[in-house]
Amino acid sequence: MSPAALSPLSGPAPRAVRLRYASALGVGSGLLMCATAASAQTSSLLLPPATSSNDAYDRGHNVSVAERPHPEYDALGIRVGSFILNPQLSTSLSYSSNVFNDNRNKKSDVFVGFEPYIAATSDWSVHQVRLVAAGDLRRYASQSLRNQDAWYVQQNGRIDVSSNITARIDTGVSKVYESPFSSDVVANLTVPSRYLNTNAAAQLTYDSGQSRVVGTISRNRFDFSDIRFGDGSRRSQRYRDRSALGGTLTYELGFTPSLSFYARGEIDRNDYDTLSFGQPNRDSTGYRAIVGSNFDIAGVARGTVGIGYSYRDFDAQGVYRNTKGFSVEARGDWFASELTTVGVLLQRRLVDVDLANVGSSWDNRVRVTVDHELLYNMIVTIGAEIAKREYPERSVSTDVYRVEASGRYQVTRWLGLSADVGYGSNQPNGTGLGNPFNELRGRVSIRIRR
Repeated sequence: MSPAALSPLSGPAPRAVRLRYASALGVGSGLLMCATAASAQTSSLLLPPATSSNDAYDRGHNVSVAERPHPEYDALGIRVGSFILNPQLSTSLSYSSNVFNDNRNKKSDVFVGFEPYIAATSDWSVHQVRLVAAGDLRRYASQSLRNQDAWYVQQNGRIDVSSNITARIDTGVSKVYESPFSSDVVANLTVPSRYLNTNAAAQLTYDSGQSRVVGTISRNRFDFSDIRFGDGSRRSQRYRDRSALGGTLTYELGFTPSLSFYARGEIDRNDYDTLSFGQPNRDSTGYRAIVGSNFDIAGVARGTVGIGYSYRDFDAQGVYRNTKGFSVEARGDWFASELTTVGVLLQRRLVDVDLANVGSSWDNRVRVTVDHELLYNMIVTIGAEIAKREYPERSVSTDVYRVEASGRYQVTRWLGLSADVGYGSNQPNGTGLGNPFNELRGRVSIRIRR
């Protein structure tokens, strides 16, 4: 299929929760992009976890199976002055049944992966600085065009201004390779779509008794590389290059140690560098208001549930239709037993996309993961996700299905083993969304850390 018949799609990475102690869902796209880059290079095979400690909705009453400390197997790190260094290297051997994500050009291959990682964290009584650098390098046995050199560098800083005021400053740079399972990019690309992301974010938190106020501001810059199609043609992705500014303000009121309610307002601005397929710029401003609750019931469950209303206003309203509607963001953990944690994610969110004559889409997804501590030093995880991306302006959509099973075995403090197997299916419903594909992928890996 020629590139003229296809229009690469993309939306900003999902907003995730970043407020400590549970100020609900998300504090700004800058903080998110740091986390997104990190998880992309140290995550599971195909399926991101439904919840994690990074979500920070934890109020201190429960600890999931994946978060539970194991002092006998925890990495000790290396002390250098007032910093603790945590180096790590993961090597893996993987198999893919469809390396080009295209059922019309289905080719299988094996590839080796290298994931170097190092973090330096200050050990001060007040304030904190954390520096992280990591890579995700892949080399294919036959299809060398799929080789990738992903990486990220990020800095996270916390300033304890007073007993009531805390400030955070986070910056990062990352080279990201897009996956059609998690973002809207077409299939039949011989070279993966990739971009450079630079970001900066600031957060100010004020605590007073049962109340909390959190404000954030962030800036993200996206610069996309050219892509190559299966027929040998190339296309510039400069029309996707953009800058994104975002801001949030959240008020949270704690009714009990286990329950709080919150209200949040968000605004973001997308400014594109060039025209899109000869059309006016897809510059737009987005707004969202959301209310919700955070809970953490000891021995039972924890989570955050938010319901909001989103609106995206495009500058070129004669070309792109303004979109509005209700959104849902909910995630939580059910503690079925001391050895089993069930994580659930539900979301419906409005995202910006790169499809000709379409301004935005609705991303709907449900994800469930189950973590079980089979042995004291071994965790088995199974998970599944169903997603539907809807483009109301063109009455088309894409269905995504993913399942995965994995095992993590920590042999010693410094040596860990893991194995994963996953299956994913991407089914477009309509023209201009690329070719359908499905993929079976497996991986075994060794991790060495200090």
